[in-house]
Amino acid sequence: MAPSSDDADVPIAFLDRDGVINVGRQGYVNRPEEVELLEGVATSIAQLRQHGYRICVVTNQSPIARGLWGATELEAIHREVQRQLLEIDEAALVDVFITCPHRFEEGCGCRKPSPAMLLLGHRVLRTPLEKPEVDSQYNAGRQNYDVDWWGTAPEAPHPLDAMVGDRRSDMGAGWAYGARLYRVSGRVGLPQVVDRLCDPSDGGDEFHP
Repeated sequence: MAPSSDDADVPIAFLDRDGVINVGRQGYVNRPEEVELLEGVATSIAQLRQHGYRICVVTNQSPIARGLWGATELEAIHREVQRQLLEIDEAALVDVFITCPHRFEEGCGCRKPSPAMLLLGHRVLRTPLEKPEVDSQYNAGRQNYDVDWWGTAPEAPHPLDAMVGDRRSDMGAGWAYGARLYRVSGRVGLPQVVDRLCDPSDGGDEFHP
């Protein structure tokens, strides 16, 4: 779906994948056949869309760098996630999936807790009718990415932008972007906090980098 000129006024819900949308597995989700949605997540995504949110999945997937599988398999997994969501609720549409394929040891510029995937999602979903270029800093080593972890969180592009995750790295990425933060149990996922996200007066969870 191409962004419209009105998308700058639409909030984005940034969602981690494993433990937020689908059941996380020890040893990774390696095949489409292993995708199992968390209970109620399709209804929750549809609820967010009904409240005007765009949905952007941001996920670290180091099995690619580890050589366990590649981009073709990742796309098949994400197609299956979307298929299962829409099978339950036709309004449960994910606008975009964004992935970091690197291992922690590589020190890349995109792996959470870097905010780069969120910033890219913001640009993809809010740049009208054109494909935005990725700034070179997104691909620089993380040590070169300008995040002041000792300072204060920046202001998000939209005051209702939110990050939902089950790990501290998710919260770090959301903090560095300026989003409202919601940490969930990996056994429950998005349904645990969806009503809070839909409440514009809810400022999210506290987080200290």
